[in-house]
Amino acid sequence: MVHATARSASKLHSIFPKATSEQLKVIEVPSLTSDHSIALKGVDALIHSASPIFGEGVSGQDLYSGAYEGTLTLVKQAISAGVKKIIVTGTFVNLFDADFQAAFGTRILTEKDFGSITQETIDLNNDGMRVYQEAKTLADKAIWDLSLSNPKVDFTVLLPPAIFGPQLSTDATLTSSPSSLGTNGFVQMLFAPEYPPVPIGHMIDVRDAACAHVLALSTPPVPGRAKRFIISNGTFLWKDVAALVRRRRPELAARLPKETSVPGPQTSAPMDTMFAKEVLGMTSYISQEETFMEAVDVVLHWEKKFGGKSP
Repeated sequence: MVHATARSASKLHSIFPKATSEQLKVIEVPSLTSDHSIALKGVDALIHSASPIFGEGVSGQDLYSGAYEGTLTLVKQAISAGVKKIIVTGTFVNLFDADFQAAFGTRILTEKDFGSITQETIDLNNDGMRVYQEAKTLADKAIWDLSLSNPKVDFTVLLPPAIFGPQLSTDATLTSSPSSLGTNGFVQMLFAPEYPPVPIGHMIDVRDAACAHVLALSTPPVPGRAKRFIISNGTFLWKDVAALVRRRRPELAARLPKETSVPGPQTSAPMDTMFAKEVLGMTSYISQEETFMEAVDVVLHWEKKFGGKSP
């Protein structure tokens, strides 16, 4: 049986309407820093993938509380409950400093890289993207500190970049708020029309990210190495995404940025995904074209449902 936590049990059941009570047990919790002891009872493995994301109305304290304190609270509760396998969703921005210089460089980044952020240097008054990066990096570092004092617990941290693609049960997950689109909201910005003001150029399909989490459940410890995996389908350019939409959905061409428009810089550093290939078995990824067209479909569905501009 899968135990799942959510702020709304009814909403989660609506996403998985066919799941029986013997397959899925949903426990309501008000926040990431809440007591999860009931949900953790009798659990063999934990996958922690929830985190606030930067955006309008999300404060630096919200990001720090969820991404750092929430992660550490849950991981420590899991250890106390006797959970022996803990998998946490990190982010590839944990690999470099807040100035992003390494992300635009030519040095190959590996799972051994960490940003230099510390508790003493984090500033919750910085812009949301920076606080998110710093909070996630601190949580990543703290997990590996905990691993030293808990050698019988098998820890894994996955480091995906921007995640795009289909959304599970769009009618259940989408609301009138654009924030319900998640990172597919960046694709929605193309129809503003403008290029997203986010300097991320690495991506992965949500289905590949989910696959990596499932594979991590059955992956044994790797002696002498922290199971910290970069999972990425390479780099992309927003200009190429716009060109793809023009080609595949010509009826949307007038809503896209002009072909003469110039998008901002995007991260482009090479990343070594060999560890994930060898240990997790992540040998192939869904094509970027399929991923972005699936994301476009989610955006169009959202527009149609909530009175947007969808043709």
